[in-house]
This record gives sequence, structure tokens and C-alpha cells, in this order.
Amino acid sequence: MLIITCLVNSYVMFSAVGAPLHDPGISSSSWILNLRPAEPGQPSFVFFPHAGGSPLSIVRLAAELPRHVGVAVLALPRGGGLDDGVPPRRCAAAADAVAASWLALGAPARTRLILVGNSYGALLAYETARRLAQASVPPERLVVSGFRSPCLSCTEAPLHRLPLSRLRAELEARYGSAPGDDFEWLDLAQVALRADLEACDTYRHAHQDLLPVPVDALQLTQDSSVSPDELAAWAQTTRGPFRILPLGAGHFPWASQPAATARILLQSAGHGRESPLAAHA
Repeated sequence: MLIITCLVNSYVMFSAVGAPLHDPGISSSSWILNLRPAEPGQPSFVFFPHAGGSPLSIVRLAAELPRHVGVAVLALPRGGGLDDGVPPRRCAAAADAVAASWLALGAPARTRLILVGNSYGALLAYETARRLAQASVPPERLVVSGFRSPCLSCTEAPLHRLPLSRLRAELEARYGSAPGDDFEWLDLAQVALRADLEACDTYRHAHQDLLPVPVDALQLTQDSSVSPDELAAWAQTTRGPFRILPLGAGHFPWASQPAATARILLQSAGHGRESPLAAHA
């Protein structure tokens, strides 16, 4: 039953982004699934899902993005009953592998790369952006949501070692539920979820230099897990422009408000450029 469900979900995901199964335009490099290339001059979004997430996390959002923009998503090893991989338990190790995967895809040098991360994905996108900048291929922009600035220490109790029943209750209390999540899925994804939570719990910001990339922080107005001050502190991570963009959504905006999220991402991609999306409006 699990195999059938995964195949059906994969078909739905590929169809949503305009890329049928076995489409030669779909490419991958270890930890990144490149679902759709961007048309010339258009942005390429790489999505970094929340803790325990998978490529299926972007199904609803991808369906709302226009066909001319590029869409890629992290496909981290998940372990447990999901795949044979071993999920990384440290953010630095994950970022090293993700950056290497993007470089291995061989994207054109002029690619308008925009990293988009939610929750743990925001932290991982930030660390990946740093590594790409060090490799002289910085992203055009970093868009984050649902996570405090990496410069701030975690003040909450660690989650990754909690018994499953307590972990469920704590996640629900802090973040609510992502649409489509259920207890059966949490049981199945427990290995990946705990690994990602451990990466968050053990993270310590150790960088002295600032990120040479503009940062947009989405203020999720229905998400109480990140305070306004914690979100505003993302300004301390970059020497480029920084903006806070309000979005009427909870902690999982890609699933709960996909159309509004797509609009704000396109707005972010067009900021500071001379109508880059006008031809496709």
C-alpha cells in the first residue's frame, strides 16, 4: 500500500509542476530534484521543506506557480520506511551535501537562483546559500519563513529525543498541523523528523561574515512560533537588502495558502528588477 501511495503522490506532484513521469526535463543530483527548468531570464526556485518534509511538501504551491519559472525541491535522505538513506543530523552536513548537489546539476552560470525555506528549511537554505556564495555562485535571493534568525540561540527545550506521544503533542502545540499530515505518516517519517529536529536543536551560528545575498523574511501572521523580533533579526545575517513581507498564513503556508505564497514569491523574485515577469503577467 505504501508503494502505491508514493507512486500516486509522485504522479500528482509531477503533474502539478507540468512535468509528467519520465519527462527528460526532470533531473536530479543526489539531494535535489529539479522538476522544471526556468525559461530564459526567469527565476528558478529551490524549495527547502520543513522538518520531516519531502518533495511532496511543494505539491500545492508548485501548482500555483507559472510554468515559465523553474521549480526544484530538496530530496533529502529520509530513512525509516521511506527510503534506504540515512538522514543528516547536523545542519552543516546537510548544507554541504545540498550545495554540492546543486553544483553537480550544472545549472547555467546566469541562473536566477532563489532559495526558499520554511521552518527548518529556512535554516538549511541559509546555510546552503552561504556555501554557494563561497563557491562563487551565490543565489539571487533567500526567502525564509517560520524560523527565528540563525543568529539567535534556541530558547526552547529540545524536541528530537521526546517520546513519540509527547513529540506529537509538542509539535501540535508549537506549530499546528500541516494539511495532509496524520499520525500514521508521523510514525512512518519519524526517523527523518527526528534527524531534522536534531539538526535544529544542535545548531549554533558560528559565522563572522555576512551573507552577500538579499533576504526576504515572510511574516506568517497566523504563526505564533516565531516572534516579530526573532523574524526581524534575520537582518543581522546579510549585508544585502532585507525586507519583511507579511503573509496571512500559519506555520505551513505552502500547503495552507499556496496561491498567496506563490504571489509573494513572484513579488520577491521581481523586486529590484525591471519587470522581469511582465512578459508573462
